Amino acid sequence: YNLRFESAPNARELEDMERAMNHLTKALSDQESLRKRFTSDVAHELRTPLSAVASYLEAMTEGLWEATPQRLQSCHEEIKRLGILVADLERLAKIEDGNLQLAKTTTDLYEIVQTAVHNLEPKAMEKELSLSIEGTSVSVEADRERIIQVVMNLLSNAIQYTPPQGHIRAKVWNDGQNGMIRVEDDGIGIPENELPFIFERFYRTDKSRNRKTGGTGIGLTIAKSIVEAHGGKIEVTSAVGAGSSFTVALPEKY
Repeated sequence: YNLRFESAPNARELEDMERAMNHLTKALSDQESLRKRFTSDVAHELRTPLSAVASYLEAMTEGLWEATPQRLQSCHEEIKRLGILVADLERLAKIEDGNLQLAKTTTDLYEIVQTAVHNLEPKAMEKELSLSIEGTSVSVEADRERIIQVVMNLLSNAIQYTPPQGHIRAKVWNDGQNGMIRVEDDGIGIPENELPFIFERFYRTDKSRNRKTGGTGIGLTIAKSIVEAHGGKIEVTSAVGAGSSFTVALPEKY
């Protein structure tokens, strides 16, 4: 007879298995909750501009309002915002699905920040904001266009939330392991209890700010995803009434 006896799992093995199963169950539950919340958020974000356009067109179609250039322009602006939102959602989906193809080359972070500052100078001047850059050339392996997108987002937010006569500063340096970019302002700041959520989709710290002036609400989510796709990190510090500081760390090689 060829008899074989399998040893029964001991108590520790059973406990480890139980913990692993509980962890997996929680992870799946969290993912399902995130999926449902994301679907709800998207529906909410799309509903607002669609409702506005529908109301305008219905009133003009029924003769309640005259189809003036101003009203038609309002409809056009809402439709453009829908287009921007859909484009941002497509970018985010591409990044988070792991389908983002990074065209990495040896990239000068100082040149990237210079480009972003130059592109946004007119917008800063409109609000009478000073926009400065300091630092030195720092080379990393990165997708230049994607990192420009990150810096443009951070600078645009700084301009958006800094009152007239304020100051926005960009800095580039090397900490020995990473290329570093910092964008800081002396704007309205972010409440401490809201800092953990600002990189979430559709999160807006200023609840009174409408979608027309507040963007799509996923710019920081995209920025964080791009930075992490490079193996980097993005962090924020802020104080209400004192301003905010966003710091991006990108490894020299990844």
